Amino acid sequence: MAATGKSGRRTPVWWTAFCGVLGAGGGLLVAALWIRAGTWVTDRSSGLEGPALLGVAIFMAGIVCMLVVAGLGLPWPYAVATGLLHTLLVLPLAFHGDAVLDRRGERVAAAVSDVRTTEGPNTGRTGHHCRVRLPDGTETEVTGPGCDGDTRTGDRLTVYRDPLGRVPAKLEVQVTDEQRTWVARAGAAGFLLVGARIGVHVARHGTAEEAP
Repeated sequence: MAATGKSGRRTPVWWTAFCGVLGAGGGLLVAALWIRAGTWVTDRSSGLEGPALLGVAIFMAGIVCMLVVAGLGLPWPYAVATGLLHTLLVLPLAFHGDAVLDRRGERVAAAVSDVRTTEGPNTGRTGHHCRVRLPDGTETEVTGPGCDGDTRTGDRLTVYRDPLGRVPAKLEVQVTDEQRTWVARAGAAGFLLVGARIGVHVARHGTAEEAP
């Protein structure tokens, strides 16, 4: 069987399938490049600058892709889906520190050397920041469960510490590396499906335009 364009001319099934596979491959390639870049930056970055810059690059690329898809005359849902999928790939970068600590972090006991109390200027809520000394002698400031109004100097807290020292220590990991991986996989699957749909649409639309 063959699909029929608006002009009444039938689009060969093999051409529709070819364009669909080509579009799916292109979408999967885009996702793979961004995911690989995210993994590379996360493993080598010693701060937030690398992931932040990559996140901005992915977001800007999403805007460009939306404009390109819209410029090709494709229906607006394709452009919106392209932009949303790029945004989805930015999310794992926001939790790169947690993912690194979950994957290669060590749980160590740290001694509290100071407790600082802060108050939100707008909310008035009280927060606590604990300065702790790690087993290697370095000190860092942590917040979260275990660091509260009852914490005193000399208390010991269990913290997640990166043995390579590229991400700051934390009292808890909110997003695991497995959860971040599933988000990336969902983004890749979305790019594959949208790419395939765009390829099929282009095949049928192109055939309709070529018809006399």
